[in-house]
Amino acid sequence: MKLSATPFHPVTGELLPTYRDAYLRGDLSSKNTEAVDNYLKANSQYGDATLRRYFELNQAGHAVKPIGWVQRQFDLIRTEPQRFRRRAASLVAGSVLVGGAVFAGANLPTAPSENLPTETPTELVEAASAEAAALRMTSVRGRILDENGKPLIGATVLDKSSGRGVTTDASGNYVLPVAANQAPLLQYGYAGYSEEEVQMKGRGTHNVTLLPREAAAKKRRWWQF
Repeated sequence: MKLSATPFHPVTGELLPTYRDAYLRGDLSSKNTEAVDNYLKANSQYGDATLRRYFELNQAGHAVKPIGWVQRQFDLIRTEPQRFRRRAASLVAGSVLVGGAVFAGANLPTAPSENLPTETPTELVEAASAEAAALRMTSVRGRILDENGKPLIGATVLDKSSGRGVTTDASGNYVLPVAANQAPLLQYGYAGYSEEEVQMKGRGTHNVTLLPREAAAKKRRWWQF
């Protein structure tokens, strides 16, 4: 069944990680797929994060589908290979994108042609290597609980620096890849609950307790006295 609920955060308007993954699997309604296409087209930073996420899901064995905006990025290889290679160098997985691993199953040509150079320019290799080194990944993990200490299933964790996000499992656990050399700003959220933002200074485990919006508002009013 295709997902027809709005894929965007009701306050910030950002694309929700759960719906981004559903988009990559082809599980959104045609209306929502078009809305996500337009969003990625207008927000290049989230577009790059979506391509990285496509690669991550593909490597993990998920049945992802290069449709809409993602498919158009793949088409750039055929029509504008040099331009695409320069852009690929700016992605975390730049060297992988250039090598073509991320495009497995995307119906791309495998034989060399005059429109697709068989050699990668030295400066591109150096740029991609430098970028990959600068954005080496590590993980932040933890649990998201409600006011009673029970796990919140499907709560979201968003790295606002990269646009990458994940959701919690049945036990409220999450594991979020983050850049090793950065201090990411993480946003924790769940429907009906007040959001919380945390500026991470280290790695490892970070557990969060979210409060219902009404309870959170009462708590803030209490501290005003």
